[in-house]
Amino acid sequence: MRSKNGKIGTLKVRVITILSALSLMLPIIPATSAFAATLNVTAYGANGGDTADDLAAIQNAVNAAASGDTVLLPAGTYYLSANVNGKSGVKIAGAGRDVTTVRMTSGSASTMFFYLHNVTNAEVADMTLDGNNSTVLLSAVTSESGDSNKMRNLRVKDLAASAGFGPFALYAIGSTNLVISNNIVTNTGVNSDWGGGVRAGWGSSHALIENNTIADTGRGGIFVNDDSPYATVRGNTITGTGKKMEGLGIELHTNVDYSVIENNNVDHWISAVRSKYIAVRNNIVKANDGSVGHMGLEVMVDHGVTSGNLVDGGQQVGMQQSPGTGYQLWNYNTVQNIIMWGMQLQGAGTGFTEQYQYFYKNIWKNGPTGNPAAAYPGYDGNAVRIHGDTKNIVFDSNQILNNGRKAIEITTAGGTDRISFINNTITGNGGPSIDQYPSSAADLEWSNNTVSGNGTNTQLTSRGFSDAKPVANFTAPLTVQLGQPITFTNTSTDNGTIVENLWDLGEGIPVTTASPTYTYQKAGTYKVILGVWDNGGRASVKEQTVTVFTGPPDTTAPTAPGSLSAPTKSNVTVDLSWTASTDNVGVIGYDVYRGGTLIGSTTGASATTFTATGLTPSTAYSFTVKAKDASGNVSAASNTLNVTTDAGDTQAPTAPSSLTSPTKNDTSVSLSWSASSDNVGVTGYNIYNGSTLAGTTTGVSATSFTVTGLASNTAFTFTVKAKDASNNISAASNSLTVTTDPAANWVNCAGENNPCNFTGTKQVRYGVPGSYVYGTFTNTVMCSNNGFGTDPAVGQYKTCDVNQAGGTGGDTQAPTAPTGLTSPSKTSTSVSLSWTASTDNVGVTGYDVYNGSTLAGSTTGATTFTVSGLTASTAYTFTVKAKDAAGNASAASSGLNVTTNAASDTTAPSAPTGLSSPSKTSTSVSLSWTASTDNVGVTGYDIYNGSTLAGSTTGATTFTVSGLTASTAYTFTVKAKDAAGNASAASSGLNVTTNASSDTTAPTAPTGLTSPSKTDTSVSLSWTASTDNVGVTGYNVYNGATLAGSTTGATTFTVTGLTGSTAYSFTVKAKDAANNLSAASSTLNVTTNAPSSGTNGLLGQYYAGEFGTLALSRTDATIDFDWGGGRPTDDVPGEWFTARWTGKVQPQYSETYTFYTNTDDGVRLWVNGTQIINNWVAMNGELSATITLTAGVKYDIKMEYIENGGNAHAQLSWSSASQAKQIIPTGRLFTS
Repeated sequence: MRSKNGKIGTLKVRVITILSALSLMLPIIPATSAFAATLNVTAYGANGGDTADDLAAIQNAVNAAASGDTVLLPAGTYYLSANVNGKSGVKIAGAGRDVTTVRMTSGSASTMFFYLHNVTNAEVADMTLDGNNSTVLLSAVTSESGDSNKMRNLRVKDLAASAGFGPFALYAIGSTNLVISNNIVTNTGVNSDWGGGVRAGWGSSHALIENNTIADTGRGGIFVNDDSPYATVRGNTITGTGKKMEGLGIELHTNVDYSVIENNNVDHWISAVRSKYIAVRNNIVKANDGSVGHMGLEVMVDHGVTSGNLVDGGQQVGMQQSPGTGYQLWNYNTVQNIIMWGMQLQGAGTGFTEQYQYFYKNIWKNGPTGNPAAAYPGYDGNAVRIHGDTKNIVFDSNQILNNGRKAIEITTAGGTDRISFINNTITGNGGPSIDQYPSSAADLEWSNNTVSGNGTNTQLTSRGFSDAKPVANFTAPLTVQLGQPITFTNTSTDNGTIVENLWDLGEGIPVTTASPTYTYQKAGTYKVILGVWDNGGRASVKEQTVTVFTGPPDTTAPTAPGSLSAPTKSNVTVDLSWTASTDNVGVIGYDVYRGGTLIGSTTGASATTFTATGLTPSTAYSFTVKAKDASGNVSAASNTLNVTTDAGDTQAPTAPSSLTSPTKNDTSVSLSWSASSDNVGVTGYNIYNGSTLAGTTTGVSATSFTVTGLASNTAFTFTVKAKDASNNISAASNSLTVTTDPAANWVNCAGENNPCNFTGTKQVRYGVPGSYVYGTFTNTVMCSNNGFGTDPAVGQYKTCDVNQAGGTGGDTQAPTAPTGLTSPSKTSTSVSLSWTASTDNVGVTGYDVYNGSTLAGSTTGATTFTVSGLTASTAYTFTVKAKDAAGNASAASSGLNVTTNAASDTTAPSAPTGLSSPSKTSTSVSLSWTASTDNVGVTGYDIYNGSTLAGSTTGATTFTVSGLTASTAYTFTVKAKDAAGNASAASSGLNVTTNASSDTTAPTAPTGLTSPSKTDTSVSLSWTASTDNVGVTGYNVYNGATLAGSTTGATTFTVTGLTGSTAYSFTVKAKDAANNLSAASSTLNVTTNAPSSGTNGLLGQYYAGEFGTLALSRTDATIDFDWGGGRPTDDVPGEWFTARWTGKVQPQYSETYTFYTNTDDGVRLWVNGTQIINNWVAMNGELSATITLTAGVKYDIKMEYIENGGNAHAQLSWSSASQAKQIIPTGRLFTS
């Protein structure tokens, strides 16, 4: 039995002791027959008409029963001095819960009536288990471990324990496939913080809890917790919750994945948290006794559907959400008559962002004001409340009607942005339709909302959202026969990437398969809703109704597939194709046979292709195909196809060549090589580190690979081998020895669009964690896309770090000079060179080749190069210099004198003809001509504007000359050329006058430049839009004379990377498509805020229960507490509280740190946004995890702690190579 702070564990020890003693007194009962039987306990000495102990008799009957037997307690009242142990396959049943009663004897120390321990298919049913207000009983029936046990048709009453974890009338621990159904539970632990009707947890997967009636509990009705997935909680009625603590009707808590809560009727609070794939559907939350609970629906899960529920009064909040949630759909819910708020999205104060929620066709109505039970009088009556740190939320086609105050309240807490309000009806509310939307929020969608009859009929204006939202769409049949599968074909689109497809099929758990196939379990009409989210967080939905009808079974087989053929084959594969079959209901797929053996299947009526693999070369095979439908009907076989595979391939590819290393760092080396060739085809490459396979690539052109996880400052030797489809392996490439950089020491040097300054030549990286580009620079580099030539993290704020350890950039030693320079071959216009590789203390990255003193070209590691464009019969002198990643260049090699061959081709191509201009603009002319001919071959064309070369093509007979002046005459000619450098005569000249300029008018200057907000490092700007005779296309924003950034139409911009307490001057200029630039706006002078400095220590927040009511908030110098059996202060409840510490931690050294937690009980720890410790269970001891940190950098840190009874302590320590283990001192902790 699972120990919960010693309480249940003690119970187990006591039960085992009693049972051991009893086993010495029980008589030996003869074995029963092999056939199922009913064993009447009166035959074993039990008497339902007296008050004597019936334990031995009932236990003897159970022991005597065989699997499949029933142990019957006939009408009467029976007494137990200790619990009865169940037996696998045995049902213990009364004559009915109205006529058979079981009670404990006076003074019994037993904590349960029946114990189903490590048994399967055991059952307790059809009786009343009367606790008789015992303060010792912690459950009526407990199932621990085992499988497929049942508790049915019971009445459990009057369990009065008030201490410890419980009581729970019906209780399961690690008991799979449990059924708890049709029971009546009353008066359970009404004075206990934990008193509940049903609890199944700690590995109790596939629990079915249905059609139970539960009334009057200390805490709540039904609880499923801790790693108990696939639960179904259905059709239960629960009243009288929360007699002692918060009233929870139903709670699914922590890894209760793939579960359904449906068709229940409860008085308060349906909760599903810390789980995934949860459906909460068609429940009623309504208190009929005037009681007031905390909330109606709380569904904080990943991939959740909450649909068709009614929350009617009796709750402070109708629907409550806090962060920790993933993608969720909320459809067709009605929330009415709620005391405080119809719903609340609360991100503020949690340290996280509430996002990815879609609210579709819900109703929030009739929220009253002035209810004396309101938690915050004067703030009640609001329908929808959004309280900080909330983004990527959509409200679509909802109704917000007749609430006493605000329809939509957005508090002043920061972090609310990217909200969409579309197609909603907002009418009859006493306050404003929406009170405000943060001016600092960049993105808002407000479209097609009907607003009328409110205290204030505010309509907002959309802004921002440059990223278009996806379009949800799918196709599916409108009807389907019960028992037949239905496929929903997803046709959603997006300009980015769709990252979540969330289906509410109206039945069962949510589905995230892109195009799912589902078989409905009941006939009826279902609303099917698909929600899609893209990589920017935007979302949309599509809805369709599906009717599932009953009908006669389908016995008609599909028609046989036709025209089976093999379009292609190889030595080891045959590709098959056939004509689709038809069926009276529908074909669901095909089975493919080789000879008479099934070798594979396809899914879908149109899946009429299949590839047979694993075949032998030069071998004859016969194939057939059969169609099948959802009812299991199989067609006749198709025509038989006889195919002989191709002959085998035994020829290996050529060896890869020119293996080089373009880049490296302290833990990785990137490799590149020239492609191999093969008589059939190269399928990929194997990359070796020494003799160890380091990885593979797929495809003939996949000629690059990065080897990771290497040791720093260490030499490695790499080779590459090519392979083909027959697994022939080539010889190895040239070997390449590379020494990794010294261990990196990355230190932040600048934010985006600011200079990164340092001393000497060093390696610098630019981007965000997980997406950097690298370069080597001397003394400074601009931390920008221009500075590094690319944008490694589009749309994100990027920073620069300098590698103070040196690495590639800290190297000042040049390679050795190349030797053995020779010329293996030459032509009249080119010379091929080859040399012996240089060596370097870090690694040679390439070579520069010189023709005399002129750089002729470079290689990235290769020791061969061809100098082209030379003149025939001419003497040249060549040298080569090696270089490394730090830019160090070797001395030159010895000079090599080479004379090119005499020209072998002196015949020029014919002149191009037919020169024309198909089109032109004010700044460009498109040209086209007829191709020339040549005795060897034309290699390209030179295009002239007058006598000036305007450009060249490599064979193409079209070219566009750009950069011209409007209304200007130009003369163009074209010359052809060949590989020997022979140029043709010019074509006929073509005179073209460019079009007149269409726009020379600049936009008006922007006006009204203001700064709505600022921080110590940024200034937000806003201005009034300019006008233009054609159209304004954007704005340039200047910090002084420096361009700080641009917008594409937006009239807001935030300048970042500024210095605190510093004065700046900003201006803005408008621009149009013709690149006309307006005059500057008026100058705006802004001084940034003073830099903030965090207080030492961490913010400690202490909560009642599991992050329930905030009881205490303070700054804690360190996390080093031993409360013993006490608590932090009198404000914090003992035995059951949680704490959260947040802030920053600043390491002294740049190295790997080990963080240690020592707690009693559960703990979770995040450093730099990464969760490194997660043990949210009852425990007592130390846990540890490592993470690499940089000295002087302040990293986010968060630790959460739960105290679940007994002693309480919490400590946070660290150590590293340079730091002995210690409690993290207050000088290294900061509140911000």
